[in-house]
Amino acid sequence: MIALIADSAAQQAAAAAWKRAHPLTLLAISTVISLLIISLFVAVRWLVSMSAWKYHPGKAMGFLKDEFARWGVAIGPILLIGMFLKAYIYLYRQDLDTPNTWMIYGVCMIAIRIVVRRMPYVKAVARHIDAAKAEARAAKAEGRG
Repeated sequence: MIALIADSAAQQAAAAAWKRAHPLTLLAISTVISLLIISLFVAVRWLVSMSAWKYHPGKAMGFLKDEFARWGVAIGPILLIGMFLKAYIYLYRQDLDTPNTWMIYGVCMIAIRIVVRRMPYVKAVARHIDAAKAEARAAKAEGRG
């Protein structure tokens, strides 16, 4: 049991040393992972809404652009703020790399997402997407599509 605790402590110390030695690598890895997750999320939303593509003014690519705009306008600032926060923490203030810091960051990002959703441009993009989905549902109910 003592060996496991010592082993765990050694692993944590090694992870902390690696973070201190390679802060920019850690920043790049977390940013790439965030971008991949967001891109996957948008792609899944786009593919799931395949029946609504023909009812969107820009067809399939217009629908995809609107999905990226809808999420990109909200997620872009969140990613930028996150990159600067991570760079600051990883480069200058490793003592702030705690769950409390990341929890506060998460709450702030949720607040930003809520505010951005209310922007006129984002509302217009959402209306295009929602109208196309509603038209696809109506067509399906009528047996047209």
